[in-house]
Amino acid sequence: MKGDMQALLRSLDLQPTVDKVQEGVVLDFAQYSVLRDSADAKLYHLMGKVGDAKDDLGELQEACLRVSRLLQTSCLALRRLQLDYEDQCLAREVLESQLAYMQACLQRSLASFVRTR
Repeated sequence: MKGDMQALLRSLDLQPTVDKVQEGVVLDFAQYSVLRDSADAKLYHLMGKVGDAKDDLGELQEACLRVSRLLQTSCLALRRLQLDYEDQCLAREVLESQLAYMQACLQRSLASFVRTR
C-alpha cells in the first residue's frame, strides 16, 4: 500500500461502518474491503511508531487474517452440510460466541493500558 493511500485510509471515519457491523448489517464487498484496508493502514501506522511491539502486531495481523479466512471457510462448510434450522441457529451461536470471546479479551486487554484523558 502506498503512503498516500495509507494516509487516506487511516483518516477515514469508519465508525458508521463499524456501527453497521455491530448492528448485524451485512456489508457489501466495497464496504468490507475499505474496512479491512483501513484496519491494515492503521496497524501499519502504529507499527511504525512502536518498534518493540512491531513483531507482535504483525503476528496479530496475520492471526486476524487467518481467523477471517477460517470464519469464511467454516461458514462455507456449514452451508454445504445443509443443516436444519435448529442446527443453523446453533452454528451461528457458536461462531458469534467465539467472536464475543475475542471482543471480551480485547476489552480486558485495553483496560490494562488505555487511560482516559
